[in-house]
Amino acid sequence: MDKIERLKIFCLVAEKQSFAQVASLLNLPRSSITYAVQSLEKEYEVLLLNRTTRKVNLTNDGVLFYQEVRQLIIQSEELNKFKLQNREDVGQIKIGLPIRMATQYLIPHLDEFYQKYPQVRVLIHSNDDFSNLIEERLDCVVRVGNVNEGHLIARPIAQVDLFTVASTRYLHHYNDVIHIDMLKMGHAQNHSMIAYQLKNNDSGWSQLVFQDRQIELPYRLSVEDTESYLQAGLQGLGIFQIPAFDAIPFIHNQKLVRILEEEPCFKLDINFLFLERKYRPSYFQYFIIWLESLLKSKLSISL
Repeated sequence: MDKIERLKIFCLVAEKQSFAQVASLLNLPRSSITYAVQSLEKEYEVLLLNRTTRKVNLTNDGVLFYQEVRQLIIQSEELNKFKLQNREDVGQIKIGLPIRMATQYLIPHLDEFYQKYPQVRVLIHSNDDFSNLIEERLDCVVRVGNVNEGHLIARPIAQVDLFTVASTRYLHHYNDVIHIDMLKMGHAQNHSMIAYQLKNNDSGWSQLVFQDRQIELPYRLSVEDTESYLQAGLQGLGIFQIPAFDAIPFIHNQKLVRILEEEPCFKLDINFLFLERKYRPSYFQYFIIWLESLLKSKLSISL
């Protein structure tokens, strides 16, 4: 028997003042009850019970020990609620993911998950910076881009192209087809890009990233979140790059035009990230499978 079982037996003996009654109550041999108490006395080097042929009483140390043990047992029984919650699919999931992925994909479809698990709370930490699972106490993160943290478990979802685009308003202003040679440093012909999340960069230049090379362009505007980045691009404030799944709906409705198609696209990895943890509740495992299927169907959109 484990320690909690032995402690519970000790408490029963203290309350019933009888080894025999506790043995009968638990349908155990009296020797098992005696062993449970004696093993605690040996482990903690204290006499817990005064034993006579007629009665069993707590010693002074036993009284103090009993009070501490009762609190410990109450706390252990409180912890059992987590087993019950997981069995009954009650709990919460805290997930981190980029803002547009939260607003465009997860939230509009979340009711599908609630139809199966109505008592599970979903806490969405939407942030375009890289989320820290430990500091922000997240169960998982959807990461767009490289994974460099060796202590995390990565589960691939998809790999998507990074499209280079400009708004129809921007292209109308320049009234020209944009070629890669036009954008070489020093020959940009008044073209500029929108910079994204530049930190301490006062050079006035940023980069368009392709599979085999990078092209530097001047920027007039820099933003720090994907929604501002997209809106600035739609307003014609510069050339910009966004994942294909974000670009294609705007290309279809002719608000954006894909440019520099002759350049092979940079590939963006999209992964789930988890801390190493052996046990996960069934509702959490279902959520990951459901969200993975949802994202794959949305991210695989094509022109």
